[in-house]
Amino acid sequence: MTSSLVPHDTLQPVREQLMGLLAVVAAGLGALAVAVPSLFHAASRSPLRSLALAAAAMGAFSAGAVTIFSTALDAGALRGLVADSAVVLIVCLLAVFELLLLLGARPAVAGRTAMVNRATDGRETDGVKGLAGIRIALFLFMMAEELSRSFLPLYARELYTPVPGLSETLMMGLPIGLFMLLVAVFTPFAGAWADRYGSRRTLLIGTLPAVAGFIGTALSHSIVELLLWRGACALGYAVMFIGAQGFIARHTRREERTRGMAQFVAAVIVAGLCGASMGGILADHAGYRATFAVSAVLALAAAVAAATLLPADRAGSVERRPVKPRDYAEMLANPRFVALLLFSSIPTKLMLTGYLFYLVPVSLHALGQTPAEIGRILMIYGLTIVVLGPWVSRAADRSGRHALFAGTGGLIGGAGMLVVLLAPGVPGILAGVAALGLAHALNNATQLALVPDVCRAECDRLGPTSVFAVYRLLERGGSVLGPLLAAALADRFGFQPALGALGILGAVCGAAFCAVFVLAPPPVSTPDAVADAAGGGS
Repeated sequence: MTSSLVPHDTLQPVREQLMGLLAVVAAGLGALAVAVPSLFHAASRSPLRSLALAAAAMGAFSAGAVTIFSTALDAGALRGLVADSAVVLIVCLLAVFELLLLLGARPAVAGRTAMVNRATDGRETDGVKGLAGIRIALFLFMMAEELSRSFLPLYARELYTPVPGLSETLMMGLPIGLFMLLVAVFTPFAGAWADRYGSRRTLLIGTLPAVAGFIGTALSHSIVELLLWRGACALGYAVMFIGAQGFIARHTRREERTRGMAQFVAAVIVAGLCGASMGGILADHAGYRATFAVSAVLALAAAVAAATLLPADRAGSVERRPVKPRDYAEMLANPRFVALLLFSSIPTKLMLTGYLFYLVPVSLHALGQTPAEIGRILMIYGLTIVVLGPWVSRAADRSGRHALFAGTGGLIGGAGMLVVLLAPGVPGILAGVAALGLAHALNNATQLALVPDVCRAECDRLGPTSVFAVYRLLERGGSVLGPLLAAALADRFGFQPALGALGILGAVCGAAFCAVFVLAPPPVSTPDAVADAAGGGS
């Protein structure tokens, strides 16, 4: 959008100077990290401290940019350049932060190696290095996938050719729905491969179809080719996701498993926070295809990180009871489990893929927003979860009212998405994205904690790992249904009414969940069951 308002020969030297200013700020941060590493370690203990550090860097950068360029450009062009550069700065900060976590783990290990090796045959050493290594590998891989978040439906529309019975609106959502469906299909196979070949080898193998998928997506010339290559990305995603969880299970002791899974979740969330905004900027300046090429490079970097940073593991070190069809029947015979799925878990995934991944980018594009601007709006979702997620998890654990938190999240998300009916356009969508971030901060972790409460008998009979495997597969039905339902609503009523319709659905489901669970709460959960299930890799 900025480029269409200001001549290119005016913007180019400004961009060069702005990138030079960015390099100066980044270099200053690097020097600060070397001189005062305790500052970054202190920031790592709290999301608010991390954001304060990022805000300080952004403030210094923005003040310098406004001072230097205030007379060179009009206000709109200046805001666009500063906003893009601030996003790049945040991504650089978070990437440096991930690298510091990796470097910070290694000296602590080196000082204890002899003692640890005598006591545990190197398991603890491998565990500390492994957690840091798996986090950086997962961060790179997930960021590769997230780069296309702000424009994938728009790219699908560019490749669309008329197909009898399938509208353009529906075909724009099909790559997202197919990706989620194939992730669900490939997940059980990925778990079996991790058990048979070991997690490290599985992680390396899993990056190959993802790299090929990103390259093929960049070179696609039809919607069929796009769907084929997105299927390859789905295979890599499923293998990487399960391989990483399995690696944590093998290389952490039982009492450390929750911390290990926290590293896993943090890497995914931070990658999502960086990926959508950075991908939008790349798409604006280099195009959709070049952005997918960058995704391929990041996925390849994740493979290199896995190969060089992760210790080798032996296959078959985690026992896994295979999930059988009768397990699904037994779980679905539990009415409270079905209520948890239908009124909270499935709607959460449906809103994520249908509202955030599909309707928000398409609606904002129709309102004249560029991919970079769409990415910045999507960034609010991840930012809200990063800030509030840890606090919500602690508050829910202390109170034991997981159902209340989950139900409140559903109501807030639905109500927030309904704002678009009162304030059409960008403000209403912005409110909906922020509300959805708050909702998912409230109910993502609390839904997981409710599963062993609701399925206490099933956990005793089938084991928590099998119970969570069934739960994870069934909840992914919402991920598959989301973009297809959103596309069908948009095709029939338009984008703004479709946004409101999903808000109504979310509010109704949240109210139904509260009626079932808050008015008749389940027994208090046992933390060991959640930790065992999280470490099971399903």
